[in-house]
Amino acid sequence: KQWYQRRVRGFQSPESLQTTMQCPNKGEVVGMGIKPGVTLIAGGGFHGKTTLLSALKFGVFSKIPGDGREYLVTTPTATKLRAEDGRQITGVDISNFINNLPQKKDTTRFYSCDASGSTSQAAAIMEYLEMGGKCLMIDEDTAATNFMIRDDKIQMLLSADKEPIKPFLYRARELYDRVGVSSIVVVGGAGDYLDIADTVLLLDNYTVKDVTLQAKEIATAKPAHIPTLPPMMPPSQRTVD
Repeated sequence: KQWYQRRVRGFQSPESLQTTMQCPNKGEVVGMGIKPGVTLIAGGGFHGKTTLLSALKFGVFSKIPGDGREYLVTTPTATKLRAEDGRQITGVDISNFINNLPQKKDTTRFYSCDASGSTSQAAAIMEYLEMGGKCLMIDEDTAATNFMIRDDKIQMLLSADKEPIKPFLYRARELYDRVGVSSIVVVGGAGDYLDIADTVLLLDNYTVKDVTLQAKEIATAKPAHIPTLPPMMPPSQRTVD
């Protein structure tokens, strides 16, 4: 075998997540099913978290025979979002995530020719909701840290009324419960997300483990401080001038 063939590790679903699908041209296919809700993909560096998320991201496309991902499918509107420093934003309502900016800058119709990481990510999510998306994916490696979390120490140093950004952590649970939008988030250092997760996957040397029960025990023993925010407003209709 070639060196790359010797290093390949075949995918194996945890028993707790195994599901069966009937395919018209294949028959019964057994594999891992990820339920709607908030799903975390955790694990150490270089253990396969981003690799798994990348596979899910491409699950919206058909594959040619022999590709190796023929039976990897994702809900058709799924997409991966990231921070895009420097992008243009035109009239997007990002007030669910960012408001009370200095100089009273309007975030219900936000404009920027050089967006920051946090504003670009907030705009991407709201644009995704405008399009009717139902499953968004985020990798903390390509996300804006201040948009993803605010830990306890920074909350003590910087009061909520001085911070315009409402992190995704505060909205992800509501996005599913009220809006029906699932999230799949890769985390390696943002443990507060354990408090809002429905399913927690652990990548260990490219092997997937279901550690949901363990994660819930950890979250119960040391809960994160997640404030209650006003309900999310639906994306507003907009016209581009």
